[in-house]
Amino acid sequence: MKVLITGHEGFIGRNALRILSDSFDVIPYEGDIREFKISEYYGAVLHLAALAGVRKSWLDPVEYWDVNVKGSMQVFSECERLNLRCVYASSSSIYEWWQNPYATTKKAMEEIAPKYSVGMRFHTVYGPDSRPDMFYDMMLNNKIEYKTEHLRDWTHVEDICSAIETLLTYPKYTGIVDIGSDEPISVSEVLETYGYRDVPFKDVVGEREITHANIDAMRRLGWEPKHHILEEVRQ
Repeated sequence: MKVLITGHEGFIGRNALRILSDSFDVIPYEGDIREFKISEYYGAVLHLAALAGVRKSWLDPVEYWDVNVKGSMQVFSECERLNLRCVYASSSSIYEWWQNPYATTKKAMEEIAPKYSVGMRFHTVYGPDSRPDMFYDMMLNNKIEYKTEHLRDWTHVEDICSAIETLLTYPKYTGIVDIGSDEPISVSEVLETYGYRDVPFKDVVGEREITHANIDAMRRLGWEPKHHILEEVRQ
């Protein structure tokens, strides 16, 4: 099946392009999603393009809305015009979408998504070659300045990609699904496992205290996460 992917240069997108190419004919979309157009046949659209980052979204909420919502409207409109299934990236932030601009854009995306689409609520994605502003990369490069009491459902990027592959394999599946590890682990425990001992705690507002994915739907499709954050950190 030919799959058109947006956001192939992002953290998840790069890995998805590499991993999914073993099973599908994955074609990167080159260009601004706000001008998204499809000129040839595809079996599905994998929509991963977005401005990411909860804290960064406070710096320019208008730009986040413009790219994440208006851009996605263009992608969704093309999918509806051609009756194409769209598998798109949502976020675990959706469960308290009012807390920050990024989460609000993901809430809006889910509301305007085509009827025959799949929204993937990713939970705290981590892994090698992540963005420099992401927790995992900062931890590996000794740039952590503080820790929080937050509990996160850490999900390895390869597990994210295998979940996407599973959803693409079931063309009649639609709706919203959680994708995570089903095991919240505290930020402080991850840091202490890696070797951070004297990092001070800090209160951070505008984020969920606990994220916990309900992956029953994905398990029914035969998917199961293979990575565990503490094992990855120890290695």
